[in-house]
Amino acid sequence: MNLLILTLAVPLIAAALGGFVGSRRFKEIVMVGGLALTFILCLLTAFEFLGGTVPSAFEEALRVDGLSALVLVLCGFVGVLSGVYGVGYLRRNEARKLVTPRMRSEFFGLIPAYVFAMLLVSVSNNLGVLWIAVELTTLASVFLITFHDKDTSLEAGWKFLVLGSLGLAFALLGTVLLYASGRGFLGEGMARLNWTRFIEAAPSLHPFTLRLGVMFALIGYGTKAGLAPMHTWKPDAYREAPSPAGVLMAVGMLNGALYCVLRIHLISKAALGPAFSGDLLLGLGLLSVLIATPFILVQWNLKRLLAYSSIEHVGIMAVGFGLGTEAAVFGALLHMTYHSLAKPVTFFSAGTLAQLHSSSNFDRIGNGTFTRAPVASGLLVLGSLIVMGSPPFGIFFSEMTILRAGFSGPHVAVTAVFLAALVVLFCGFAYQIGRLVLGPPRDPSDRRVPAPERLDISTSTAIVAAMVAVVSAFYLPAWLLALIHAASAVVGGGV
Repeated sequence: MNLLILTLAVPLIAAALGGFVGSRRFKEIVMVGGLALTFILCLLTAFEFLGGTVPSAFEEALRVDGLSALVLVLCGFVGVLSGVYGVGYLRRNEARKLVTPRMRSEFFGLIPAYVFAMLLVSVSNNLGVLWIAVELTTLASVFLITFHDKDTSLEAGWKFLVLGSLGLAFALLGTVLLYASGRGFLGEGMARLNWTRFIEAAPSLHPFTLRLGVMFALIGYGTKAGLAPMHTWKPDAYREAPSPAGVLMAVGMLNGALYCVLRIHLISKAALGPAFSGDLLLGLGLLSVLIATPFILVQWNLKRLLAYSSIEHVGIMAVGFGLGTEAAVFGALLHMTYHSLAKPVTFFSAGTLAQLHSSSNFDRIGNGTFTRAPVASGLLVLGSLIVMGSPPFGIFFSEMTILRAGFSGPHVAVTAVFLAALVVLFCGFAYQIGRLVLGPPRDPSDRRVPAPERLDISTSTAIVAAMVAVVSAFYLPAWLLALIHAASAVVGGGV
């Protein structure tokens, strides 16, 4: 069987088995085993690409290049981490009588299904298949956001569905206009919507129609990425979704949506030059960073804080891609990699604290969490330092790479504003995490004092994720660096 098809088939089979067959133990084994095998297959697919082969299927509707391979591996990695963490997460909620057998089956089916949708996005070369794959992530996200079946989660789910559907409508309109701009030059059959065909036909694409298509598509897929001003679904969705699902949205959906944005950007770049879509990305990225700043400063909920952190980081990556220089693009892809490795640490530790206190609100959790839950609190501090871009961790170097590229080019003023916002964001995020973790502990007579922290599979997963994030700051495997460089060649050259 084609390795690429097998990589997609495994999580789909795991979703079917986990959702409908067997006991809880069987479902756990199927989900974790399926996602672990999926990650291994993602690595093998990436190694096949690095070996000189271009994995593809269905008339190259599915195709792996440098960008695809990088996003594929990152999504596979966060998928298996979320699955393992999810086992312990669900056990805790079952012990508290918060999960019914129906909810358990939904969880074990939806997590692998979500991973399948993320992987399908990352290997979609056909713009039509790409749109369908993003739609699948939307459907899976809605069910995960509403998983706890509360009024607030239903409200967040509807908000996400409405905004996500609006974004997808814009993306579909953009795709239609892109095809219209090259009708007669793209060939026949299913392959006429392949991204590679658009790149080949770029000089012949109709400029005005193409500009309209690019604008609509960037707005549409930018909504899924959480770029401002299309970001408003994120805080509520992240707050209500189970923590394993939150990680999938914060990393998998973000990377997948950026993959879509970059594919559209590269078509525009090949046909119109870098300025048009590059300036759009630069503006949307800077706006995202600026909008995230005040909300982080006044945030009252831990998971919403992480949502605005994701808005900040997608903005940082968009700024790097918008600057467009070789160094800036490399910095943005390096940032994507480090963010994917670090974000699970913050989500897992935040999820543990939220479970222990039955809430993610700061006033409910209280100060001094380090005295009550030292492992989760320590991991939250470590993850926050990494995500904030503190030296010597990886995100610091990716941000410095983007900043250096910005100050070396024509966008000095924009870069200066960008730098100022990053400084304020750093201080604001540090203040919020500091006041949560430090301070006097609660009076033991307080009814809100949580159950004692236990070392279980979820905590162990968070520790492993933290080790990976820390080690990556000092050592990236040669093959992963090769993938980043290969992705940079695609984004920089468009081929």
